Amino acid sequence: MSNHTKKKSVVLGLDGTPYSLISKFIQQGTCPQLSKLVSVGTLREMKSTHPAVSSVAWTSFMTGKNPAKHGIFGFMERIPNSYDIYFPNSRHIQSKPIWDILGNYNKRSVVINVPSTYPASEMNGMLIAGFVAIDLARASFPPSLVPALKEMGYKIDVETQLIHESKDKLFEDLFLTLEKRTQAILHFLKNEVWDLFVGIFTETDRLHHFFWEYLEKNDPKYSPLFLNYYQKIDEAIGRVAENIDSDTSLILLSDHGFCTLQQEVFINHWLHEAGFLNFKVTPPKSLADIGEKSRAYCLDPGRIYINLKGREPNGCVEPGNEYEQLRNTLIAKLTGLKDPGANMNIIDKIHKREEIYHGKYFDRAPDLVIEPKHGYDLKGAFSKESLLSKGVFSGMHTYDNAFVYVNCKDITIPSLEITDVAATILNSLDIPIPIDMDGKNFVKWN
Repeated sequence: MSNHTKKKSVVLGLDGTPYSLISKFIQQGTCPQLSKLVSVGTLREMKSTHPAVSSVAWTSFMTGKNPAKHGIFGFMERIPNSYDIYFPNSRHIQSKPIWDILGNYNKRSVVINVPSTYPASEMNGMLIAGFVAIDLARASFPPSLVPALKEMGYKIDVETQLIHESKDKLFEDLFLTLEKRTQAILHFLKNEVWDLFVGIFTETDRLHHFFWEYLEKNDPKYSPLFLNYYQKIDEAIGRVAENIDSDTSLILLSDHGFCTLQQEVFINHWLHEAGFLNFKVTPPKSLADIGEKSRAYCLDPGRIYINLKGREPNGCVEPGNEYEQLRNTLIAKLTGLKDPGANMNIIDKIHKREEIYHGKYFDRAPDLVIEPKHGYDLKGAFSKESLLSKGVFSGMHTYDNAFVYVNCKDITIPSLEITDVAATILNSLDIPIPIDMDGKNFVKWN
């Protein structure tokens, strides 16, 4: 093992925590443990994935690859040669996660609450799956973990439906879930043998979705609770840091940024109104209801697919010039889309798939990926009667403004992406970085 290599590695994730927020909380004294860590390490802004949703971003984190190599492009995917959809799980990931790579080198991993790891797979170590796990037995490897998890009252996720009863009940469950997550992370950190330890707090994402605007508006009741929540997160991080030695690398990260949600934007409504999408039935219920003359459709969040002849069952757009012209037309028209109430542009950029994806599963990629302006959350619902509306969420994901922290001062590359973290973890453990991994090591360990 080289002198610059750590002997072990701990990774803690704060789902959806922005670099700007964590920086502000450190400066304000809300997070003293993080402040202490930053004094001996480096906190940097990081880019997420296209689209910036947890299933894609955390899969890119765990594989070090872009979606066209790991095969996950969103929370829902099209079944090839049909208009039916499915919800990908861990069995659909087409690349090895870092803990399987480490297993090949006889290194043991403990993995807790990483999204898109359900159902749990056999591995060298232990894994408790995260969002969207629904059954603790299928979420746990080895299965012998289940009695201990039940005894500690482990919670897979926050019960977000409580928002429909009251904000206070949801906040109670946020704190309870965080307490149980912290308990499990500390228990297995101390009592399991590991070379890599990964623990993700998805509770921060839930907090932001429902309570972001209360922090922004300095709400007298919920803003202090929001700050208190981060104090609890900070305490948990401090307790993890106390239980690792100087030979252990510590990496903290988020999978995407967050901002205030102004409006939800229903792209299929726009496509229908603009004449690019029609339906066999009214109101349409799903992708299966699109009409034969439809030229384009959208899946969450802002993934546009051309109804391409030879690929979609009733495709009517010819590959080649017609396809390219249609993509260019959609880019031109959508880029000018405005929120009439605020007189604001809704779209920031629109990416052609070849600009952001490369790999074996490129043919599954959306033809265009829309990156919205902050505040505009793109949706793929088919039956909305207006372009804009707002539901129960007050916060939304962003592609920029994720963060990463490492407990050393030597960052070697200027612009960081979430795909870079896997290579850095492998490097910290002196494991060769696979040549097909997109990410690059970004640290020289002291």
